[in-house]
Formats: sequence, structure tokens, C-alpha cells
Amino acid sequence: MKIFIKSLLVICAILTGMSLSAAESNVNNENKMKSLIVYFTHSNNTGLAAKKLAEFTGADIVRIEPEEPYTTEDLDWTNEQSRCTQEHLDQTRRPAIKPLDIDFSQYETVFIGFPIWWHEEPAVIRTFLDTVGLKGKQFYPFCTSYESPMSEADTTLQKGYPELNWHTGLRFPANTQQINEWIKK
Repeated sequence: MKIFIKSLLVICAILTGMSLSAAESNVNNENKMKSLIVYFTHSNNTGLAAKKLAEFTGADIVRIEPEEPYTTEDLDWTNEQSRCTQEHLDQTRRPAIKPLDIDFSQYETVFIGFPIWWHEEPAVIRTFLDTVGLKGKQFYPFCTSYESPMSEADTTLQKGYPELNWHTGLRFPANTQQINEWIKK
């Protein structure tokens, strides 16, 4: 009988320990800071890049949308009166964006994606950075462009938002090796 009771007590202790370990594990996973991909796209090239990046990182993903969507005419960089040209020439312009239903305090790392317009991030990205409290987070910018380098956008973001923790950005399209090396930095 004593062996039975001792065995029963050992089993209870093991099960209790397992339950506590599982509970601790769940608490740790819930409190663990996550990564977020925030992106703006017009033609969906940046959306495809954001989804590819999400496959590598497991990060949550959210799209920035302007209140007034951009038209093809708005993006005619050869027209001095076009919306994107005017936003480039007047760096104080901040086009309104739709509210984002996300708790940014749950994230430690933010990947921020955009197309390159005028060798820099679109004004919509500056609106986002101005309106969301993001100090203390790690920022990894990425862009989509077939010709323009990321380096100029890296410079404008660091100059415009020096209080944020910027990492060197990556231009898409990028291959698997490039993405892995960038994330590991």
C-alpha cells in the first residue's frame, strides 16, 4: 500500500510540474515581443514583398492605406503638379491614412515597406511614422524598386526620424539568401 501511495504522489508531482511548466511556457510566449510588417503599396509589388518577408519571419502583417487612394495620374512623376511630385517637393505634406487596428506595444521589431518614389519613401510612410508612437522599437525598412537603391530612403528616414532605431534597409526583389542575411544583421 505504501508503494502505491508513494507512486501516486510521484505521479501527481510530475503532472503538477508538467502543468506548471506548460503554464509558464504559455505566459512566456504571450509576453514575448513579436515582429510586425507594416507596408504601403500602390501596385501590390510591396504587398508581395511583405508577404514574402512574412514567410521568413513569421511576423504579423498590416497594410497602410491612404484615406484618399492614389490614382495613376497622382503617380505621374513627369507631371510637376501630380500628387507624388508635390509631396516630394513639399516634405511637410502628410496625406491622411486610414486607422490601423493594431496594438504596436506588442511588437519589438517593425519591418516597414514601401515603393520608392523620387528615390525616397512616399509621404504616406512619413504620416505613419509621425502618428504612431514607435520609440524604442527596431526598424528594418524595405522597398520595392527595379532601379532606385534603398540607400537614399535609408538616409531620408534616418535624417527625418533620428530618434528611431533604424537598421540598413533592403530592396526587393531580393533572393532568399539576401533576405536571410538582412534579417540576421
